[in-house]
Amino acid sequence: MLDRSTLIGFIGGFSLVGIAITTQGSLIAFASLSSLMIVLGGVIAATMVNFSWENISDSFQTIVSMMRAKAVDLRTDVELMNLFARRARRGGLIPLDNDVQYIEDGFLQNGMQLAIDGVTKDNLEMILDDQIKSIERRVEVSINVLYSMASYAPAFGMIGTVIGMILMLQNISDPETLGAGLSVALLTTLYGTIFANMVFNPLAGKLEYLSEMDINRKRMFRIAIMSIVEGENPRLMEKKMLNFVDPRNRAEYLQFHDNIRITKEREEKLYQYWVEQQSSGWEDLRKTLETG
Repeated sequence: MLDRSTLIGFIGGFSLVGIAITTQGSLIAFASLSSLMIVLGGVIAATMVNFSWENISDSFQTIVSMMRAKAVDLRTDVELMNLFARRARRGGLIPLDNDVQYIEDGFLQNGMQLAIDGVTKDNLEMILDDQIKSIERRVEVSINVLYSMASYAPAFGMIGTVIGMILMLQNISDPETLGAGLSVALLTTLYGTIFANMVFNPLAGKLEYLSEMDINRKRMFRIAIMSIVEGENPRLMEKKMLNFVDPRNRAEYLQFHDNIRITKEREEKLYQYWVEQQSSGWEDLRKTLETG
């Protein structure tokens, strides 16, 4: 499911175009199967020439997974990693083995499992870095696929325009064929422009933004995992993790924790609810801990 802003953008953009058309004419006049085939068919064919089938398949899987990803609050992640760090400092990493299976984020789950299994610090750091780089490369290919499709669409729109003009000129003596040729000529340009600027370019930009947020979160998890393995003070780990949090949210988090003490009761309550709350917003987590 696309996130709210993407859905609103798509629905709002196409609705405004549709309203603008219907106020002056009919939507039927702007429907052309041949124009659609030229633009979409050309874009798909050119993309398949430019990229391998594996690249294209992986790209659309990445796009779907990114678009369906839940919005996350990094402050919740900070709270949970702080919980793991305190428990690991008291009892070591082995007791966390029972908890790892419930971690939803695959990168964090894998990293924590490697740490618990006793992978050396240097090897663990190298593995986590390689995983992040691999994700970055995969997302970069997906973004390039979308930007390429955005650049192809107007070009095939112009090809359709040329085809339509040729059809017109070949049958200029027959008035009945002029309308069909002119329709293909203009509608392919319109379709190409719409697909480029209302679908492919916005999706590429959105994927770029979402991937930056995702990589930022994974880098924060990397810092936390290495901090736990090294046995650092959880407060120091917390400060490192907060560098990845938005300044406004970071200030709110720090202000809240300046006014409370981490009691054993609060920690036990957080441990009781962390599985169901790990994807919740920080405000929801706070309310759960306050009310139980």
